[in-house]
Amino acid sequence: MIQKNVYRGFSLFIGFALGALLFVWAPRAEAYPWMIRHEYGGCATCHTDPSGAGVLTPYGRAQSELLLSTQWKKTSQEDEPGAFKEFLFGVVKSPDWLQLQGWVRNGYLWNDLDGTLVDHRILQMRADLGAHVALDAFRAAATVGYNIHDSAPFADQAWVTGPSSAGNIVAREYWAGASLKDDTLLIRGGRLNLPFGLRNIEHTSWVRSETRTDINQGQQHGAAVAYSGEKIRAELMGIAGNFQIHPDAYRERGYSAYIETVLGSRYTLGASSLITHASADIATSVPLTRQAHGIFTRLAPIRALAILAEADLLVTASTGGVGFIQADIEPIQGVHGILTGELLNHGGSDKTHTGLWVGAAWFIIPHVDIRVDAIRRTTPDAPAAMTYLMQGHFYL
Repeated sequence: MIQKNVYRGFSLFIGFALGALLFVWAPRAEAYPWMIRHEYGGCATCHTDPSGAGVLTPYGRAQSELLLSTQWKKTSQEDEPGAFKEFLFGVVKSPDWLQLQGWVRNGYLWNDLDGTLVDHRILQMRADLGAHVALDAFRAAATVGYNIHDSAPFADQAWVTGPSSAGNIVAREYWAGASLKDDTLLIRGGRLNLPFGLRNIEHTSWVRSETRTDINQGQQHGAAVAYSGEKIRAELMGIAGNFQIHPDAYRERGYSAYIETVLGSRYTLGASSLITHASADIATSVPLTRQAHGIFTRLAPIRALAILAEADLLVTASTGGVGFIQADIEPIQGVHGILTGELLNHGGSDKTHTGLWVGAAWFIIPHVDIRVDAIRRTTPDAPAAMTYLMQGHFYL
């Protein structure tokens, strides 16, 4: 049965991928998720990770000031951003071959179950420093940070120190490799973000948690090859397992991949595939072969509205599915209204779970943004759960 499901899932991915390849007539692709509204379809121009996230490139830092943040004075894309966009606001000048960045993201969480407050606490989401090195063809990057013990459920798979009530050191990604073919081809190995679906910041969304492809702790060790061309971008990773969890039986091995093409200046279509096997699943301690195969899209019918969507087939002992659609509305530059819907079904006798996120974000100035969310999730035959989240983000 497992072999049949593997064949069926892989065949589905190949079909989606071939369908996407039929449309590779589009213009140059650059940037990441809702930046599609600014006609940025790819990621490698602004991010040192070719699929998005990681340390920003100098160009990415400039666009953060020109396009992401609220404009307190009149500017245009042709303007040259000042030193404020630089690491440590330009106080410390790094050489051209070295890019440095720091992140601090904290929040406060309230959980309500059937009208009863069941949990409320401060969340220390991220406190990391990152560096990226580019010397001729050589490329390397790494992040290191600190995480409090109360945030363990969202970060313990990235710990590099043992459990401590005082907190733990985390290393989410570190890798080295070579950039070839005029920076269109990147070959690297290390602990990497998995190339799959939308690289959205909502790491607890079901499309990220159920496929285990979030960028908070879901990275894996392995080797990858990424292509960022004028008409298409793609990445394939061989997964060797997460060597920051023990014992070895918990480590998943397999592959993860995506391919995406730009169908218009504000419209992309992609397909993803993942198959892994672990001798003991980290959640259940029983052997598990799991798959995820699906499609995703990013489009902006008008500049003020960006739509992100992803639908994935989930295959384990049974076949289920997960879906995500998000509308990001930006009436004023830097001010966002966010509406997100989710669906989840694990297959078999499982009934459909639903989720609704309503949020707002404000990129106040370069390096600083705040966000609030109200999240309602329903589980079959159980009371609805409400989560209220406030967070603030600052990066150097």
